[in-house]
Amino acid sequence: MRSIYEVKTELRAGDTVAVLAGKDAGKRGTVKSLVAPGRVLVEGINKAKKHQKPRQRMSADAQTPTIEPGGIIDTEMPLAISNVAIVCPKCDRPVRIKAARAADGAKQRLCSRCKGVLPGKATKEVAK
Repeated sequence: MRSIYEVKTELRAGDTVAVLAGKDAGKRGTVKSLVAPGRVLVEGINKAKKHQKPRQRMSADAQTPTIEPGGIIDTEMPLAISNVAIVCPKCDRPVRIKAARAADGAKQRLCSRCKGVLPGKATKEVAK
């Protein structure tokens, strides 16, 4: 059953993350998107095989159908946000994130180990 609560996270699309648990533990990848509440899609991680039948699709402007090939397709499946940790570019380790304010009052994300500033703005993204 899907949760009715929104999960707020400091992860962004484009962040480098390390997988902490599961079959791909220890691997690193880039966040593609926040898919569902508490789930994140990471590039090259948690691959699954999908068996797809060939299909015919009609496009609006074409007179003949286009045929999509079938076969076994590798797709990336979402991971739980609790199973990934952001990688600090300065200390190159999986870390927790702290939120702080800069001198001009803007929010920023800080590495909990080296106190370095992580790239990107510190607005909380919400997956719906």
